[in-house]
Amino acid sequence: MSEQLNIFAQTAADAAPAASQPEEPPAAAASDPAAQMAQMERAAADCTKCGLARTRTQVVWGTGPVPARVVFIGEAPGRREDAGGEPFIGAAGKILDELLERAHIRRADIYITNIVKCRPPENRDPADSEIVACRDYLNAQLRLLRPRVIVTLGAFATRLILQTGAGISGLQGRVFETHGLQVLPLYHPAATIYDSNKRDPLFAAAPLLDRLANGDGAPCTTPTAGVAPAAPTAAATQPAPVGQEDS
Repeated sequence: MSEQLNIFAQTAADAAPAASQPEEPPAAAASDPAAQMAQMERAAADCTKCGLARTRTQVVWGTGPVPARVVFIGEAPGRREDAGGEPFIGAAGKILDELLERAHIRRADIYITNIVKCRPPENRDPADSEIVACRDYLNAQLRLLRPRVIVTLGAFATRLILQTGAGISGLQGRVFETHGLQVLPLYHPAATIYDSNKRDPLFAAAPLLDRLANGDGAPCTTPTAGVAPAAPTAAATQPAPVGQEDS
């Protein structure tokens, strides 16, 4: 994938913020990650970086503790999330809650967000330009959250975080390591609604998720160097298409 969509380009603690990143909070809030996150959320509420600003109800920023050991990253808000202002509160959220229960994880102990913060019309796949517009927000969130584990929900979040064009079916339920983080790709909960064959593999990953979140972690099964890179598109500066499954 192009550097435009390299989500880890600015996540190092000592990295200088890019010019297009969200404005940094004043020094008084700099030592308080939660206050810093809240200020960025307020600033993002009026975001007009892409056309989704014209069709959304509101920006769906994310919920959970700051910092957070475990971060779940989906793709984009669905209809319920656009109305309610929180990620994963619709039908897919109920499935996520069941997965968390099986993994002995409280939702209050994890941070949940999406790679795109506004709902694409009719739940279509987000355009590359929309993902690029939101990349700096996700970068800023990850810098403050300092997670040890990232759980990517669905093909498109997985492609972005692992910088790969490999299909989700071959990555689901396996632990990867990138930039010092453990990454667990899982089927998007919404996908199990439309394809019941994905339900059992999703829930079968609960013990592994439990180990990652509550134990000493799990061994990395595959380094990201072993993940197939994204195939280039016709435009040299654009990555392989990525999109959305409704949350």
